Amino acid sequence: MKWNKISAIALKELGHFFVSPMGYVVIAIFFLVSGFFFQLIALQGKVAQMSFVFQNTLIVLMFITPFITMRLWSEEEKTGTAELLRTSPLTTWEIVLGKYLAILGFFVVMLSSTFVYLFIMLSAGNPDMGPVAANYLGYILVGMSFFALGLLASTLSENQIISAVIAYGLLLMLWIVGAASDSTQGKLSEFLKSLSMFEHVNDFMRGVIDLTHVFYFVSLIFVGLFFSVKVLDGKRG
Repeated sequence: MKWNKISAIALKELGHFFVSPMGYVVIAIFFLVSGFFFQLIALQGKVAQMSFVFQNTLIVLMFITPFITMRLWSEEEKTGTAELLRTSPLTTWEIVLGKYLAILGFFVVMLSSTFVYLFIMLSAGNPDMGPVAANYLGYILVGMSFFALGLLASTLSENQIISAVIAYGLLLMLWIVGAASDSTQGKLSEFLKSLSMFEHVNDFMRGVIDLTHVFYFVSLIFVGLFFSVKVLDGKRG
């Protein structure tokens, strides 16, 4: 893999988010919703923490992820540029990583809006930065997992709406699968809990960093990217 090719794809894709109103609308919605929860807990409740903000905006992130990932490959199919990419000297991994880094770049811009709330907390008091760092790490890992699976969904269909529905189905299933463990017991119950994103992100929101949870999200990211490559390799063949 050549990182100059990957970065070129990433920069090109990142630019697409800001040439249309969609990118700005998504960032504005995220900023306003996170601001609403921040003022509830930090300004009204007088509690210097970010966990309440992140716990509630995770649901928002789940809803908006399919809409910002559905075009990553589906649009290439729709416009006919997918064939050009397939016949280009770029490897499939370079294409996938370039698109994935682009969506992560957009995520960084979106998440940076929360630094306003962090600055307010630091100005008003002396918050414990350990739990705050754990909150951010957990949120970032969840976001990276969401986007990897969203990218995979985008490779599965030429229709952007269908890609969005597939992405939402995948994310929702991984979020609520732990609830099914309540009606089961033994190893099956433990297995269902181990699949649940909700179960793995909880400790981060409590300010605890557990490498088991880190490994879970890294594995999800790898699975999303790996199968994206496999799907595109199948189409390329």
